[in-house]
Amino acid sequence: MIVVFAFLIYMLFFYYRSIPEMALNIDHRSPEAKENKTQEKTSWLQTLLKKPQDYSYPATEVKIGVDFRAPNEKVAPTKLVVKHLDDYKFFCLNEVLKQEKIEFAYYQSQAQSPIGHSKKSAQLGKFADVIIYLPDNPKRNQIIEDLKHYEIQYEVQ
Repeated sequence: MIVVFAFLIYMLFFYYRSIPEMALNIDHRSPEAKENKTQEKTSWLQTLLKKPQDYSYPATEVKIGVDFRAPNEKVAPTKLVVKHLDDYKFFCLNEVLKQEKIEFAYYQSQAQSPIGHSKKSAQLGKFADVIIYLPDNPKRNQIIEDLKHYEIQYEVQ
């Protein structure tokens, strides 16, 4: 066993002497501080600040016009305005118009209930107002009959 150990030491010594020294050149550099340059990007807010204005709106105003007529239809359709619809009547009207495939527009308004007659009994509530463009055909008469059936008051304009 001593012979094996001596042989291993001799081999390591021989191996160490026969390998050329490796010259490792490590280049030690000091870290350079980079300057962070911020690019000024022009944004829509900065362009607004540069323009002299008397008043700047807080939001963009958009006006949208919706025309419910078909492009080939030459006769102006009848315009019905239904005001102060409660939830039940709005549901009924919505189902009738959906069944007849008639387009309509609605918006929610806050107004006094038409039920109250005096100022004390009038309640402030939210109601739906609907604008319907009816074509000039038998569908128009059917829709008007349905409005009367559900006791929905309307104005023809």
